[in-house]
Amino acid sequence: MTDQNIIGFDVDRNGDAAIVVAVQRDGSYTVRADRVCKILAAELLRGIADRLVAEHGNGLCTPEPAQQRPREDEAADPYSGRLDRDRRVWRDPRGDSWDLTLTWADWTEREWKWHGTTGQFGEPILRCDDGEAQPLGVLRALYGPITPVMGGAA
Repeated sequence: MTDQNIIGFDVDRNGDAAIVVAVQRDGSYTVRADRVCKILAAELLRGIADRLVAEHGNGLCTPEPAQQRPREDEAADPYSGRLDRDRRVWRDPRGDSWDLTLTWADWTEREWKWHGTTGQFGEPILRCDDGEAQPLGVLRALYGPITPVMGGAA
């Protein structure tokens, strides 16, 4: 798997048409079909889905066993964070939950918001008004502590 989590299918000999599926680690995805018949794109994706279902077998995958929270002096597994896109909540690798509907202020009083993008490990990327963007964990390490903005003031 690449760092970008993008799978592309070139469906034209000249490379003029493409179907691109971008998949986030949380399972959300977008599909783009450029210069290709949408019905042909759907047939191709349906065929891939049927093949995956046949290889998988009956039933859903069993979830991995829950990990214990790492000690404060040890590194956390960066892949163990989880994003609930519907609720807009990030549960970081240490088990702390972050409400992404809020605006967060750093120690310099710059305000950061989540706009729906995630980074390499599925971690939310927050953006500041000046255009800087950082994964939540990096933001906390560089500019923390961060606090929610309440009533227009941090």
